[in-house]
Amino acid sequence: MYRTLQLAIFTLLVTAAASLCAQITTPDTLSPKTPRNPARGPVVKPSDPLQWLWAFAKPEPIGRAADLRLDARFHALLADDFHRPQTVWGSEPGQNQPLDAIIPLFLSRYGTITTQQNRYLTVDGCVPDFCAAHGLLWFDLGTPHPLVIFAAVNWAPESHTTDEAAANYNLWIYPNREFSADEIPLAFTESLSHWDARLAAAHRLVPHIEHATLVEPSGTPYALT
Repeated sequence: MYRTLQLAIFTLLVTAAASLCAQITTPDTLSPKTPRNPARGPVVKPSDPLQWLWAFAKPEPIGRAADLRLDARFHALLADDFHRPQTVWGSEPGQNQPLDAIIPLFLSRYGTITTQQNRYLTVDGCVPDFCAAHGLLWFDLGTPHPLVIFAAVNWAPESHTTDEAAANYNLWIYPNREFSADEIPLAFTESLSHWDARLAAAHRLVPHIEHATLVEPSGTPYALT
């Protein structure tokens, strides 16, 4: 009896500690700015490089994933944080595209952008004409140095075809900075669960996860199954 992605995630991943309590303010709730006295010099703003992402979560409930994929800032973000090699997509070892090139592909079709708790932002979607391969890009925007995690699910062709109930899939998790398996945020695993439910409802995809792997920025993989 095969399991859903939701059951796989909460069985295979170690439950993370409670997330930080820091909250951020969306552009919709910003208060008017106090006029600055020119004699006092320029106001130095704290570094907050990813707040522009919030605009793409409107209009709710699905946001504007297609517009985000065309934004130069989005591709610069991926190039900075996810330029390492990957084995999620490609046929020949050593010939796979870098991770920042396949992330937009895995978010190309049926994409949505959602927010949670005024802190987390999630972009999801699937590969055009092959939604058996689908991705999720998760942001924790409530920290000075935002945590970004890319999760990709793809069909394992060694056994059953994608139209068979027993088809197997692999899950890869790529964070933008090093952490161990027991540091995976609980909010991220919850987003994976919601992602599974949406896929099941919209596209009848309830994959049986055969292997789950955490790949750190150094390239070191950790099997989670």
